[in-house]
Amino acid sequence: MKVTFLVYNVFGMGGTVRTVVNTANYLVSKGYDIEIVSIRKTRKTPMFNLDSGISIQYLYDARRPKESTVLGSFKQLIKNYITKIPSFLIDRNEDLYHMFNIMTDIKLYRVLKTLKTDILITTIPSFNLLSAKYVSHNIIKVGQEHKVFDQHADTLKKKIYKHYHQLDVLTCLTDEEKNGFEKILSLSKEKIIKIPNGTEIPFQTANLKNKTIIAAGRYVPDKGFDLLIQAFALVKDEFPDWRVKIFGAGIEKEYLREEIFRTESYNNVFLMPKSNKLFDEMQTASIYALSSRHESFGMVIIEAMSVGLPCVAFNSLGPKELIKHEENGLLVDREDVVAFADSLARLMKSYDLREKLGNNAKTYAYHFSLDEIGHLWEKTLIKLSNERRKN
Repeated sequence: MKVTFLVYNVFGMGGTVRTVVNTANYLVSKGYDIEIVSIRKTRKTPMFNLDSGISIQYLYDARRPKESTVLGSFKQLIKNYITKIPSFLIDRNEDLYHMFNIMTDIKLYRVLKTLKTDILITTIPSFNLLSAKYVSHNIIKVGQEHKVFDQHADTLKKKIYKHYHQLDVLTCLTDEEKNGFEKILSLSKEKIIKIPNGTEIPFQTANLKNKTIIAAGRYVPDKGFDLLIQAFALVKDEFPDWRVKIFGAGIEKEYLREEIFRTESYNNVFLMPKSNKLFDEMQTASIYALSSRHESFGMVIIEAMSVGLPCVAFNSLGPKELIKHEENGLLVDREDVVAFADSLARLMKSYDLREKLGNNAKTYAYHFSLDEIGHLWEKTLIKLSNERRKN
């Protein structure tokens, strides 16, 4: 059975990329023929380890060109002009809309109309919509959602309501997402299913004695790293030996740097480059801080739990489904910086509390192991394939 994933950039970072790579690696190990179609290519090889048996097709090479001829330079000028024309296939409310253009539209449309696969798994709403509208009826279409319906913009909601019924299955990360889509879509309940993200469970466990708090993600407003900086600033004088390492990259880097200096936290809080060895970094930390203003699931929470790190998080959609307050982590009212600081302080003060929450977190993480979640995916794909044969 051939399974194709459509992603924005498999060469990049982020929870969606990690999830696709994990799922693809699991399925190829079970004998599936796996292909990943990536809109963009931003580096020579993917950041995350991808099985050599998985084929990658990219549509647009976004790396810096190395044209040395006059003809090559002229072609590059034309390419640069074309890529400035905005996309008409991708909804303007997608988080990454500005990264698409007329060139990616043309190439994506061609791929979708000529795709040869048994199952297509799409990973953002616009891809789900394009799959529903343009992909052959002979191909099983699986759409993934990472937000509750109400979080989408009105224009996107209308498109979802109009076209998602053409998908064979819609997968959601949480019960709240699933329940929301069941209320508004004409898909039967069996066609809207919950499949959380899965991760590897490393043998190693963080020792919880290093005075390090870790966080990771894109430097964008939703991730709330400014709130983390502000929270730690409230307790830094009480814990001068502790440090905060925030791994990532993005448009808010300069703002976050300014916030570090504004709060005089420059001796304790550090912006670190994005890393493809986050598990290793987590094992040298004692606390994971998730300061997102909105978080649909929080793949990084599961990864932190898998190495036995206790988490402090704001009580948004994903964290409140994953973290059991006072059992495997600490939950705080959304954007309550003072309460977030207090929770960090509780953990910094008490190794025993870190150990208790961390041990429970490690145990809980096994529910999201690749074996558990991979089996869910395999079961779903087999069921879809059998149903298609009967029809």
